[in-house]
Parts: sequence; structure tokens; C-alpha cells
Amino acid sequence: MLARSLQSSIFRTLFRVGESLGIPRPRLLEATGETEERLAAPDTRVSYEALRRVWELLVSVGGSQPLGVRLAECLEPTHFGLVGYVLVNSPDLRTALVRHCRVNALLDPRTEWHTTDTPSGMRTELRLHPEDAWAVALRHPTEGLMLGMVAAGRALTGTHWSPKRLRFAHPRHAASSEVESFLGIAAEYDAGAYVMEADEPIPSLPIRHADIDLGNLLHARAEAALAGAHAAERRTWRERVTEMLAAQPRTGELGPAEVASRLAVSERTLQRRLREEGASFAGLEDEVRRERAFQLLRDGQLAHFEIAFLLGFSDPSAFTRAFRRWSGTTPLAWQKEHAPGAVT
Repeated sequence: MLARSLQSSIFRTLFRVGESLGIPRPRLLEATGETEERLAAPDTRVSYEALRRVWELLVSVGGSQPLGVRLAECLEPTHFGLVGYVLVNSPDLRTALVRHCRVNALLDPRTEWHTTDTPSGMRTELRLHPEDAWAVALRHPTEGLMLGMVAAGRALTGTHWSPKRLRFAHPRHAASSEVESFLGIAAEYDAGAYVMEADEPIPSLPIRHADIDLGNLLHARAEAALAGAHAAERRTWRERVTEMLAAQPRTGELGPAEVASRLAVSERTLQRRLREEGASFAGLEDEVRRERAFQLLRDGQLAHFEIAFLLGFSDPSAFTRAFRRWSGTTPLAWQKEHAPGAVT
């Protein structure tokens, strides 16, 4: 799931840009296809299609304005949770950038950052995934990423520094002069790459108010989270859907559309992926119901009508019919055989 989705906190800054353009918040939410509650949850993952739709909306309304500058000015590193606090508590700008390249995948796994030392300072390059060519075509999204890097560095160090050189792969546009005013240098357009270079002493600038020990601890935690996310990525779709259905207090509360949204794919894609694994959503839901029924009957703590409710059945008779299909007998007969001490 990691490689197919973004952390919802990314939309916080984009919404601030949209609201500064006069776009109503409900319209921004509609572009994401998410609810306010879902976007506010720190563990929510959102699809890249939602990101594209929001940017297309921003550009359609304010494309002649310096949207990248607005995004950079709205940016606050701590809005990005663990990743942001890793940067805030790094000893210097060079370390912050190196760490950012490592753990930014927790926020946006498809956008790669590469930082290298140069004889005179440091070089940072942005590399986009082929599926994100729309960001280059719109110009402002990639510009916002590069300017956001500069703005974050200024905020972290408390210094209004300018890079030595900044190259954009896209052409100049109506707001390019304002972009260059923000940077403090003349940018290079149609340069074939997104690259920022900064000479010393800028990479060695200390981060203000950093807690170095805390930063080391948070960075280790971020690395562990990244390793865990990559491990989760190797799970089958069958396993992911089953885990999500089994985690619900009442079976049947999540339909295919809701599960697909939480996995940051379309419902059609989810159903196709399950078919490729020889499974179906309805079949997995039935398996979860069956296993939960057996467990609740073994426990013997609930009446059968309560179990029927928790399994999502409309009435106890529907539960009994399903249980006969699963086991060939009634819930009462099965419980007497497998949990003789239970009260029914």
C-alpha cells in the first residue's frame, strides 16, 4: 500500500493554498474523495489520483499565480508528523536533507530525493515517478516541492539563505519572476532536471532549537517504520483485506468501496487484484464471519442473537442458516460439542 498512496498530512498545506485562492473547503475535499475525518487521521493514506485532482483544481483557479511560492510559505515541517520532527531535531541542514531523502518515503514514496556532497557544498535532486508526469505538465507541483525544500531549510535554520543554483525541468511561466524573487536568484528553466545546489556554509547551518538526542531517536523510529511499511507492502491483497475486515467491531460495516478507499485504490482495482489471487471481497467477508462465529461460540460469553448482530446478520435465523452452510449443523449443536461448559 505504501508505494500507491500518500500520507494525508500532505493535503493540509495544499488545502491552505486552495483556501488562499478562495476555493471552498468542501470543493477541495470533493477533489480528494475523502472526508474531513479521514484526512485528519494521521494514519490515513490517500491515492496519487487525489493529489493530481487537487493540483488540477488549484491550477485551474490560480494557475497564473505563484502557487509554488504560496505552498512554500504555508509549509510547516511539523505538519508532517514523524518525518517533520526528524528534520526539526537534526543537528544541521546537511543532516536534515540527508535524513529527508531517507524517510520522505513515509509521506510520499513515489517522489525520490537524492542528496550528494559537492566540492563546494551540496546538491539535491528531485526525481519523479513516470506516472507523475502530470506534475511536470502543471509546473506548479514540482516547483512547490523545490521551493518547499528551500522554505523548510530557511525555517529550520532561521536564515534567509538562497541556493547557488536551481534548475527546473519545466518551461518558464507567468509566475516565474515571483518564483525567482522568492529564491533570490535567477532560476534555470527547461533544464531537463530538478536540481538545487548550495555552497558552504549553507549545508553546515545549525538547526535552531534542535534536540539532537531526540532527533537521533526519532530518525531510528522513522527508519523502523519505513522497514515495516516495506514489509507490509509484500503482503497479498487477500491478507490486507482480511486484516481490515477482521479489525471491525461488527462484520459487514465496511463495503468494498470503503476498504478500497482505505487501501488507496479504486474499488475496481481492488476487485481485480483479489480476482488475480483467486479471491473475492464477498468470499473474504464470509471467511471472516465464519472464523469470528466459531471464536465467539467457543468463548461462550454472548447469546446467539448478540453474536448474530456482531456478525452483521439481520436476525438470528439468518445467522443459523449461514452457520449450517459453514459447519453442517446449528450454532447450538456446534457450541455444545466444542464448548461444553458455555451457557447459551
